[in-house]
Amino acid sequence: MADDELAGRLLEALAALDDVCGELTADEAVAELDEGTLQVFWRDWPNISAWAGSVWRRLDKDLAQPARPAQDSDLDEVGGSG
Repeated sequence: MADDELAGRLLEALAALDDVCGELTADEAVAELDEGTLQVFWRDWPNISAWAGSVWRRLDKDLAQPARPAQDSDLDEVGGSG
C-alpha cells in the first residue's frame, strides 16, 4: 500500500473520530452507543491508543528541538564579488 494512501486513510479516520467527539461527550457515548460498538471500542482502543501515543511522543520529541542552521558548506552564501 502506498504511503499516500495510508496517510489519507489515517487523516480520514482522525476526521471521523473528531466528528464523533464533537457530537457526543464521553458520558453520552457510553450511554447511547450500542453494546457491540462499545465492546469493539473497549477491545481495540488500548492498541490504537498505544500506537497513537508512540507516534505523538516521537513527533513531540522531534518537533521540540529548535531549528538549527544547515551545516552544509555548499549552502553557505558568500556574497557577490565585484
